[in-house]
Amino acid sequence: MEDDRILERERYQMEQIRELESEELQVEEVDEESSDDETNYRSSGGASASGEFTYNTSLAALHSYLGDVEDTHNRLAFLDGGAVLNVPLFYLEGVVLFPEATLPLRVIQPNFIASIERALRQVDAPYTIGVIRVYKDPNNGRMKLATTGTTAEVMELESSGFVDS
Repeated sequence: MEDDRILERERYQMEQIRELESEELQVEEVDEESSDDETNYRSSGGASASGEFTYNTSLAALHSYLGDVEDTHNRLAFLDGGAVLNVPLFYLEGVVLFPEATLPLRVIQPNFIASIERALRQVDAPYTIGVIRVYKDPNNGRMKLATTGTTAEVMELESSGFVDS
């Protein structure tokens, strides 16, 4: 029975990955009659690079590529200095999370899904996870954990049927 659930979860994860691979990125269309473009064209002496486009930097902050998500109460956890908490730990290769930064994650691995479920239910620091960087030791090639990390708060969540509400 447990094996069937694992296989079902893996099939679901594979479907999600395939959907992500086939998703089209949203591109903002720029009005051709924009006065800014005309001004830039004149100030550059009439030179224009082919294929130019304007990137709307506010699109990245929307994290629309994560799909439909729900707010999780928007609680800001302020922890006392020196407080010792037991929180789920996300170890991410090549990622460093700085305090107050946003880290959009698409969680599909069962152990990370379980960590999110635990974070949603914990009492001492609700919706809180720890994030540390994982890297390869240049001397022996083994994976090592950074000695410093930060806490992160789950602000939005897309329930895919595997997270208990």
